[in-house]
Amino acid sequence: MALTEAWRDLHRSRFPELPLDCGVLENPGVTYGEDLRDWSDKATTPDQARIERYIDRYDLRRARILHIGIGNSGLAKRFHRRVKEIVGTTIDEPEMRVARSLALPNYRFVVHNKFSGKNGPIEGTFDFIVDNNPTSPCCCLRHQSEMLDFYLEKLAPHGQIVTDRLGLGWVPDETNPRWSFDFDDLAAVAAAEGLSAFRVDRNVYVLARSAPAAPTWRSLSKHVLRRGAALPGQVARNGPRELARISRKWIKWGASMLLSGRNRPDKRSKQ
Repeated sequence: MALTEAWRDLHRSRFPELPLDCGVLENPGVTYGEDLRDWSDKATTPDQARIERYIDRYDLRRARILHIGIGNSGLAKRFHRRVKEIVGTTIDEPEMRVARSLALPNYRFVVHNKFSGKNGPIEGTFDFIVDNNPTSPCCCLRHQSEMLDFYLEKLAPHGQIVTDRLGLGWVPDETNPRWSFDFDDLAAVAAAEGLSAFRVDRNVYVLARSAPAAPTWRSLSKHVLRRGAALPGQVARNGPRELARISRKWIKWGASMLLSGRNRPDKRSKQ
């Protein structure tokens, strides 16, 4: 697909350090090795956990989630009982093997390269598209635009593309450091695709066609109860001396969610 003038303008004005078009036609965007890509036997990262906590606030009974880079399939293990369907993608066979071994209902997974411009294996649209590392594996702005074209095509009318500050900004040592994006960079490339960027909080960012709807009070209340039920496990993992710190943090968070309405993305962050 040819680059639009909006993307060419972005290259000139904001991203001159990045290649405009790498010219690769097969398997683009694979810029670092499997040891960095394969997360099949690694723990869920903090940024991925924050994204999942954000999604957990919503009523997911009719939701379809597209998870880009399934890793250890932790997202599927967490949500498969509560959703209509989860579809996950990866380019690494070890992650496929882990997903197959789980045999979870409502969970389908496919080999797919998000930069390829080939969307055939993935059908329908999604209420949430999760990608905690949308930039640094990329090779050029043309393939970054292919990825966002793909996401836009698969995004339900009121759907959300969810990412996190940490993953968005992470680059391995051998990668062009300009692929470390901040919120304003994300908002700029989103605008080239007709999307807007929203700050949910200091870490979680959302791309959408319009400001995402807030979770219902009922779904938020259930979310708070689930967080409370997980508190003993957090204490056990972190030790007794962590109890007071975790309790204060959880109480403050629960109060902010139920009383202040901070769960809604900040409209002032729209670009």
